[in-house]
Amino acid sequence: MLGALGSGLLVDLRSTTYAAFWRPPADLASRVATVRVLLEKNGRRSVVSHFNKATKGRVTRDLLESGEQPRTPGALAGLLGELGWEVELGPSGRAGTRLDVVVTEIGMAAG
Repeated sequence: MLGALGSGLLVDLRSTTYAAFWRPPADLASRVATVRVLLEKNGRRSVVSHFNKATKGRVTRDLLESGEQPRTPGALAGLLGELGWEVELGPSGRAGTRLDVVVTEIGMAAG
């Protein structure tokens, strides 16, 4: 599977539970963007659970429709921002770089 990645970016959309089953090798971590969805209400943020897949599906659709191929987590965050999503680039670590997609309404679509 990793051979198919080539020099591209691996966008990890798995939930925390499934993410525990596989971690990228250390030499691949710089090319992994792990996306999570946060709901912001009244200045507080929480991880979205029920609409997590729907939001990640909208993000994926927007990325594919853009035709762009970001090569780094930072470039992915920038592209998502251009597509209308509120995205925060988080820390990098052994499992890659976290990207938080922040929504203010459940079921909210960017573009």
